[in-house]
Amino acid sequence: MMKKRLPGILLVILMTTAEIFAGNGNIRLQGSTKKVVSVGETFQVVYQLNGERGSFETPDFGGLQVLSGPNISSSSSVQFINGHISQSHTVTYSFYVQAVKEGVFHISPAAVTVNGKRITSNKLTVKAVMSGSATTQNNNPNAGNTRQNSSSQNGTVLSPDDIFIKAKVNNTSPYLGQQVILTYEIYTKVPTSNLNFKKMPSFDGFWSKDLLDDNAPLKQQNRIINGEQYVVAEIKKTALFPQKTGKLTIEPMELECNVQIRVQRKRHSRGYDPFEDFFNDPFFNNNVKTIKKILRSKPIVLNVKPLPQKDKPAGFSGAVGSFTFKSTLDRNKLTTNDALTLDISISGRGNIKLIEAPKVQWPTDFDTYEPKITKKINATAFGISGRKKFEYVVVPRNPGDFIIPPVKFSFFNPDENKYYQLKSDTMFVHVDKGKGGGTTVYTSQGQEDIRFLNSDIHHIKSNCGKLRKKGEYFFASNLYYTLLALPVIILLLTIIIVKNRRKRRNNIVSVKNKKAHKMARNRLSKAMKLKKAGDDKAFYEEVAHALWGYISDKFNISQAGLSMETVKEKLENAKADSNTVDMFIKILNDIEFARFAPGSAKDKMEQIYSEALDAILKAEKTIK
Repeated sequence: MMKKRLPGILLVILMTTAEIFAGNGNIRLQGSTKKVVSVGETFQVVYQLNGERGSFETPDFGGLQVLSGPNISSSSSVQFINGHISQSHTVTYSFYVQAVKEGVFHISPAAVTVNGKRITSNKLTVKAVMSGSATTQNNNPNAGNTRQNSSSQNGTVLSPDDIFIKAKVNNTSPYLGQQVILTYEIYTKVPTSNLNFKKMPSFDGFWSKDLLDDNAPLKQQNRIINGEQYVVAEIKKTALFPQKTGKLTIEPMELECNVQIRVQRKRHSRGYDPFEDFFNDPFFNNNVKTIKKILRSKPIVLNVKPLPQKDKPAGFSGAVGSFTFKSTLDRNKLTTNDALTLDISISGRGNIKLIEAPKVQWPTDFDTYEPKITKKINATAFGISGRKKFEYVVVPRNPGDFIIPPVKFSFFNPDENKYYQLKSDTMFVHVDKGKGGGTTVYTSQGQEDIRFLNSDIHHIKSNCGKLRKKGEYFFASNLYYTLLALPVIILLLTIIIVKNRRKRRNNIVSVKNKKAHKMARNRLSKAMKLKKAGDDKAFYEEVAHALWGYISDKFNISQAGLSMETVKEKLENAKADSNTVDMFIKILNDIEFARFAPGSAKDKMEQIYSEALDAILKAEKTIK
């Protein structure tokens, strides 16, 4: 029975298929977008063509900044009504656009050529206003919301909740000089790369210290916020110490980054298709668009309180935090003209770098000098801590028994809202008479201010100058000719030294250039070992080091001066072909995406390794 029906079924299929492709219908190109947008907002301009894909002509956006586009997608639908089958085909051309200033912008009609026929769209007008006014001025908010929701489901629109940065402090009402930890975090649900700080706060009224290493990899974690999973990373952490009271404002920080958006196919109205879900999986969908996004944090206002005057110790010099105090005298018995050393060490957490040297009351018979200060400051994610050491060296000039009063150090602990005063023990020093020695201490310039110790001393001029024979003159002497020739000798030596330095520097640059390929191959070999060991994060870091290091060695550029633009510019200037340049940029972007994107990318390790090796080999052959 089935064999008898088969020819009839095939005939019906052939007839209906012919009918599908025979229909031509009216071809139309229709453009749509928001009527009112905010300045700085990223919005979408969409053109829909109800026909087969043709040659598209991009319109003039009239002062609007185009971030990406045209992004092309298509869909088809088939209908069976009363024994007749019809097919419709829709092609969508979308642009991501941003208004950089206020005003009314006119977008000229777009055009597409299909089967030799040129079709134009309607003209669009967009009004850009300051933030907060756009949502109430759109003529058709329901239609705009529907389009945005549909696009969001297809992954083509970047909403403000998809990626943002947040600034926070651990204390909004600190005391004067109290340590405040300022943290900047990035929250993202989409792949992000090439983080670039566009504007950093000046921190007026604060002494600041960075707590994170700029070259260290970002530490990431997953957080659930309002039912949505985000990848969160600390991008900046700073310790702030307010230096004046009142309201101090921390200005917003601006960050520029590249954001990848996956453009997925739209679901057809014909119902559920398991094959469509399979091919719409992000692993197979290569329709990825990269756009630039500028993120801004919100300003933070701190209300800095003055230190309390109640119970404030005499001699308090502004130390705020939690500290310990220790003093050590190297010996208490010595002879005149020997050195005596007093070490004072202050350790703890707070504004330790701003702590001044404690005052010591030395006996008048001691020659004193400025203390030697050494410090060890630790900047960690928890704030500033460390140790500051003051080394006092004095020389007793007369024998006897002397007393050094206790050395005092006071600080304010903001956690306990309390002053503390620490002090050393009273120190006793016995000085015996040594060999030689004087009894005079100069307290200021001028002989009239000399203090006499134990007995009076008359001023005796001991240096009468150097005597010379009569008839000897400086002119035409050996010293005269030596000094006359000295500038020429110094000039010649300077020229020789500069030439030698240039020669050594050129040799170093040449060696690095020749070994660039070898060093890159060694790093890729190490990356292959990491791949076999299953360490994907370390693998991507090593491949990135191989590519960046190759460019650094080949063109003698420091690692700090490397960027995507620098790589492209140097390769193009070296006459590398466009395929090699594009391959380098693509691999670097893929590595950044794999290192920062949520989830694992182990399946692409072999592909990235092969592409990186191929890119280095091609660059080595084509660079002139």
